Amino acid sequence: MDPKAILKGIVLELRHILESDLERRLAAIGVRRDRPPAPVDELPHLPPEDVEARCVVDAFLEGRGQAAIRDLLREAAYTWANRLLALRCLEARGLIDEVILQKDAYGGRSLQHHRLARRQPERCSGEDEGLYAVLFDEFARRAVELPLLFNPKAPEVALRPSVAALKRCIGLLSGTVAAKAQEAATDEVFTAPDALGWAYQYWNTEEKDRVFEKVRTQKGAKIEGAEIIPASCIYTEPYIVKFLVQNSLGAIWMGMYPDSRLREAWEYCVPGADRASVAKKSVREIAFLDPACGSGHFLIEAFELFYEMYREEGRVTEPAEICAAILEDNLYGIDIDGRAIQIAALALLMKAKEKAPDFVPRRVNLVATNIHLPSDKDHLEVFLRKHPEDKPLKPALLEIFRGLAHVKELGSLVRIEQPVEKELRYLKEAQPLLADATDWGAWKHGLLARLGVHFETEANAPDLSTLFFGRDAEKGLTLVDLLARRYDVVATNPPYMGSKNMGAAVKRHVEGHFQAGKRDLYAAFILRAIELANDGGRIAMVTQQSWMFLRSF
Repeated sequence: MDPKAILKGIVLELRHILESDLERRLAAIGVRRDRPPAPVDELPHLPPEDVEARCVVDAFLEGRGQAAIRDLLREAAYTWANRLLALRCLEARGLIDEVILQKDAYGGRSLQHHRLARRQPERCSGEDEGLYAVLFDEFARRAVELPLLFNPKAPEVALRPSVAALKRCIGLLSGTVAAKAQEAATDEVFTAPDALGWAYQYWNTEEKDRVFEKVRTQKGAKIEGAEIIPASCIYTEPYIVKFLVQNSLGAIWMGMYPDSRLREAWEYCVPGADRASVAKKSVREIAFLDPACGSGHFLIEAFELFYEMYREEGRVTEPAEICAAILEDNLYGIDIDGRAIQIAALALLMKAKEKAPDFVPRRVNLVATNIHLPSDKDHLEVFLRKHPEDKPLKPALLEIFRGLAHVKELGSLVRIEQPVEKELRYLKEAQPLLADATDWGAWKHGLLARLGVHFETEANAPDLSTLFFGRDAEKGLTLVDLLARRYDVVATNPPYMGSKNMGAAVKRHVEGHFQAGKRDLYAAFILRAIELANDGGRIAMVTQQSWMFLRSF
């Protein structure tokens, strides 16, 4: 049995099933790519859940247009796939009771489905026999630990796959059916340490081939928009990740504590390297960023090092407290792909639960830059009327909205923190009542946190248009906060894309802000990493060698 081959077959079939089925489901509720949506009142046959889904779709497309249908389908498909795959990985590791794995002993149902049928048979009487009920019950339970992935009210899961498609997906993950030309899956497929990373890579395989075939065969074709994700998606082998993290984050620790024995467990830490001394500080003060984090490989390795560093330091000793400190104070990640961020959050949760099985995180510092904010001011004006205390922040908020115009393509390369900081400094100086906090950093983070709470309220509003606005504005603030910080370690495998393949927005931004690195995205990321690192910090990256030899770099 080849677990990777089986996983690849499953993931590719999940994508085919979900994207095609969800497009048919969209058509059934009156939304097609080639024509304006049919009015809901012309579809009286729709059941309540489909009416709700249609309202979500209409709110998503508002201000985006028909072209956004493709984005909607992609986000809905990967969110359903991520949730089902995540539940299968959690149960295979014994972290939750089985909700996907079907067994003959339970009448072809999972353990939790079997329990639901016995305790509440009325919830299992419909066409789906209770499948959606058991899944959404589990989504609600898991959302306490991982709202990034499992929020049961997330708009992406309002559009549900057909019952037949859902049963096929569960059968593939459960091993009751096999993907084409592959054996049926077993727990071994989902307990592999790199299962999530490979699943993310496989999801993008066919689309990546299509994008590069287009560039090869169509004169003047560029890689832009959502195509950047598969084109720049690269799986990083574990030994590379270990080498880079152990010789950056690990080097900081050895610089503070030359006699530490932790190095003995770091097999890729170069023992003869010249280690400059580092001023001692608490582990909790060491910040690690992956600005193109993908499914979280660098963050997971850094988690392992941080955990042992906390144990050796001895100030925080309880496993759950150590895990909370790592996720809240040490690790930060940014990526253009919402699916990647969902997987990274899951991977970090599972890593923490290896150390503390009952651990429930309060926060993870991960943000996806798939942010869409309206170009008009209407949503912002409505927001400020509800939160009049935020009115003085309008210039800074407008600066944020302007700066995020192409963030879906730029990710961490967006240079938004400087203009926003300028506006906030002006605000603080112009209004003495705001100057009671003498520490600028504390004042700024407190202000952004307060704004974040207000936008979080919007993100939970019953009005769907307000919900989408609040959610994306909240993500935008989180991104501003992460990019305004400076990090002891910036480590990543950046995207690679030569300038001849860049779309207009990316090329213009890179030429304007990263002139020396304009020839390739990876070179622009080197310059961005230098900006994001503290003085004396470490940068650890996978790069091509061209920047060291070619004059154009």
